[in-house]
Parts: sequence; C-alpha cells; structure tokens
Amino acid sequence: MPVVQFAIIIDGTQDISGIEQESICVRSVDADLQPKEEFLGIYQVSSTTGQNIAKMACDVMTRLQLPLSQLRGQIYDGAANMAGRLQGVQAILRKEQPLAVYCHCGPHCVNLITQAACGASTLVRDAMGLVHELGGFFNQSGKFKLIFQNIAKSEHGSTFTSLKPLCPTRWTVRTPAIRSVLKQYESVLMALEEMASCSSPETSAKANGLHGTFLKGNTVLGLLMAEDLMGDLECLNTSLQLRKQTVSGMLEAVDHVKTSMQVKRTEEHFDVLFSKATAVATKLDLQPIQIPLVRKPTKRYTGVRHSPADNEWDLPISLSINPKQQPRVTRSLLESHTH
Repeated sequence: MPVVQFAIIIDGTQDISGIEQESICVRSVDADLQPKEEFLGIYQVSSTTGQNIAKMACDVMTRLQLPLSQLRGQIYDGAANMAGRLQGVQAILRKEQPLAVYCHCGPHCVNLITQAACGASTLVRDAMGLVHELGGFFNQSGKFKLIFQNIAKSEHGSTFTSLKPLCPTRWTVRTPAIRSVLKQYESVLMALEEMASCSSPETSAKANGLHGTFLKGNTVLGLLMAEDLMGDLECLNTSLQLRKQTVSGMLEAVDHVKTSMQVKRTEEHFDVLFSKATAVATKLDLQPIQIPLVRKPTKRYTGVRHSPADNEWDLPISLSINPKQQPRVTRSLLESHTH
C-alpha cells in the first residue's frame, strides 16, 4: 500500500518548568477525499532555532516511517524561526522537499487579527485589561473569591461562574471571561465594595481602584464591544481548527464572518450596543457613558497648510526657500528689510 501524501502541523510552547515542547500533527486525505488529522505527540527540543526544530521534525517522520518525499504541506505560525524564508523551518524542509508548500496557520492569523482589532480601540483595550486584572485578583485572593461566590450565589443561584484572567496569547478564547463579568456585573461591584472595606490596606486599595473603574459606564460599553467583536472571531477560529475541515469549508466560514463584520460596521449596530450599555449603566446606577474628546490632528496628517493673505508681509525669496537653513525671521528684521 503506497504511503499517502501528507502535511505536518507544528506548534510549540513552554511547559510549567520552562522547557520548550513542540506538538506535531499530520493531515492527509483518504481515497474518498476526506481530510484526516492525527496527533503524533509532543517532543522536547533543546532550542527553538529553525535548524533544530526542522531536525526534530525530520527525526519524527523517520521514526514513524513517513517519508519526506511524500511531504506536501507545512503549517506553522508566522514566527521567524518557523516561517523565515532563509533559516526558518519551512525554508529548511523545502530545500529537501520543494513540493512541501508552507501555509501560515489560519487560527494563528485569526488570533493576530483579533489582537489588532482590540488594540485599535482604547475603550475595548482598557475594558479587557480590567477583566484580566479582575480575574487575577479573583484567583490570587481567597477572601475575595469567597466573598464573590457568596454574593453571586445569592444573586444567581447555582448558575454563577468564576472570574478568570484573559489568556495572554490566545485572544480568541477570551469571550467566556468577558461574558462572565457582564452577566455578573452587579455581583462584581458588590464584592469589590465589600473587599475594599474589610481587607489589608494594599488589598483594599486595589479593590477600591477596580470598583471605581467598574462604576464607569464606559467600561460596560467597552466590554459589550469586545464581546460583540470576539464572539464571531472565536466561532471562526473554532471552525478553522476542526479536524475534518476542508479548504472550501474554511473559505465559507471566512466569508460568513466577513459578512457579519460588515453588518456590524454601521451606526445602527453601534447604537444598539450603546443602548444596551446605557440601560445597564442606568439599572446599576453607574456613571453615564462619556464620549471621548476627539483630538484635532496635526497639519502634517490633514495636509492643510497655512496660505498667507494678501495683506501679510512679503518675505524675501532668500528667507523663504528653506526655513530650517535660514535664521529666524523677526519683526525687526522685516522692518529693516522693508525700509
């Protein structure tokens, strides 16, 4: 039976002891053109250079009797040691097998897009930073965790959920943490207020600071915007990672999300989010939502430059060629020139 042509997927991270671990998967297509994905294992590497990881990948394929001659695809993230055109893993393996085409990992692209989109808005970025800080405070303080659990159970019964910090690398899995805060917003405020009044000075100051920030209506608006944006991108990321996903299925999922995003880039959709945030702020007696002041861009960005009027002084040609190379023009200099 001939060996099926295949593609490899490699991704790495450090374990709890700081040792780099690389996971390897293999994707192939059977006789019925159905994609299959198999997890081969996790392998330790001494360094994360492209040469070292490529050597490890070749060693794994040799041990599992997967000939390099049948390699047709490589899927990695966009890091230089993986995607570099000279010393990256993909370049090293393509020297041995030119038919092994490199493709940037789809979920990793979605992760980068999500990061850029959330960072473009200071309102969303600051709100997500507060969720992360709140989740860390919840995990580090057993007293706050107990206070929040008691308040949340009295308000929501057995349906309460824990507060979690945001994942530092996987942006598309942050939606549950944001939704947990939004659904239990009042419980969060009550727990922070109680924590600020019955703890050590350092802990009280931190709880009081978080409480004051969560009292702002802008925080609710930022969380609603983040949830609305990341919800679709999280669904797309999940669809791209399906083991039996096909290229046509991926393209269809991307088109669906693009259509959804275009609908959300309208004034009407923002008005809906703004109305929701206003309703929450009114119900919980939060500070009203404040529209940030729009800073006037500088002239070098607008392209609008000053054009002198007819009644203004006429500068001599020698003084108007290059202001950086000429002495500063003063009123006395102009008067001496005109007289």
